Amino acid sequence: MMQSEIIEKIRSGGQAELAWIYEEYRQEFLQWIGKEYRCSSDDCKDIYQLTILIFHDNIKQGKLEHLVSSVKTYLFGIGKNIALENMRKEKRYTPINQEKWLKEYLIDDTSQGTDESVFELAKTALEKLGQPCQKLVEMFYYEKKTITEIATAMQYKNPETAKNQKCKCMARLRKIFDIEMTKPQNVVPHGYQ
Repeated sequence: MMQSEIIEKIRSGGQAELAWIYEEYRQEFLQWIGKEYRCSSDDCKDIYQLTILIFHDNIKQGKLEHLVSSVKTYLFGIGKNIALENMRKEKRYTPINQEKWLKEYLIDDTSQGTDESVFELAKTALEKLGQPCQKLVEMFYYEKKTITEIATAMQYKNPETAKNQKCKCMARLRKIFDIEMTKPQNVVPHGYQ
């Protein structure tokens, strides 16, 4: 049976065709997703179940009318997106070490040392950044939110606008940090001037 026929039969309620696809690619998918994304056996099964549901829903809702690739490629693509989203979510909830972040993203030359006063200046710069920039920077770098999530949460017109704003905010943050570094009342360690 051709792929277009399978899709049409599933759209018309053909459970046998969906069951055939489920069994046909299941074992190969489970091995691939487990190896490629280091998922547990249970996670692999959950991802496959969700992949099949999305595949079925896309057909029923008319999002998938004809395949440019094979059914297998389409299923594996869905699975890959699910696995990557799961990995992003897991990373998002990993506590971020603020000091490490400031040193990596704000203090350019880490070979100069990690003096505590420089870290304090970086913290001060972040606090002086103000809103909404501080919130945007924290959401992106601390909370590991995607640009799309930030655009939605902060009500930007689109993700591209949020991305441009993030770049402007980081430029402002670096400028504030540089100003803080050159203030005479701040004791700047040797090598930072």
